[in-house]
Amino acid sequence: MPQQPDSATPTRLCKINASRIGHKIRVAGRVLSYDAESGHIVLLDGDCAVLVDASLCLNVRSSTWVRERLSKIIAICYVEGSPVRLSCGRGTL
Repeated sequence: MPQQPDSATPTRLCKINASRIGHKIRVAGRVLSYDAESGHIVLLDGDCAVLVDASLCLNVRSSTWVRERLSKIIAICYVEGSPVRLSCGRGTL
């Protein structure tokens, strides 16, 4: 039998923290912003947001729906840490 891929754990955006680094997760949210040049998406769920690197997943035809503000998407990904801290109006991300 062929090897099965790791399953992704359903996770809310606000529950992503340093303990999830290296784990495969499945998150759902709305596209707040998309940068076509870098392929980065800011995924929003309530008061929480996360930066998703979708550069290897999207192509030219994807541009119509991904540019639509607040469209719903599901991302399956491995969580990576960042040495850069982002600050927003409510605190540090």
